[in-house]
Amino acid sequence: MNKIKRYAPGVPYEKVLAKFMQDPVFKREYDALEPEFQIIRQLVELRIKRRMTQTELARRVGTAQPNIARLESQKRIKNLDYLQKVANALDADVQVRIVPRAARGNTRSGRAVKRV
Repeated sequence: MNKIKRYAPGVPYEKVLAKFMQDPVFKREYDALEPEFQIIRQLVELRIKRRMTQTELARRVGTAQPNIARLESQKRIKNLDYLQKVANALDADVQVRIVPRAARGNTRSGRAVKRV
């Protein structure tokens, strides 16, 4: 059983993340989430640009403010329908692209399908 190292309150997130990123399995899984993180950052930036609070955005989406907070805290994007509702509330469009991966030889992450 792996022992989980506890960090003292106030330890900067970057320091903890840097330690975890030394683990190749963690790094691979973390990097696989980057496209999703980029979408979430774009949503937050657009909400702020539109001078909209999370509460206002939630009202326009037809959801509760904590759901917007969870989305923005980079937990997960529920699904494309939800993402489209949020984009509509921000007067924006969602564009999804499928891009072929470069040849990697025999190394595969084991993630054949990436759910958004």
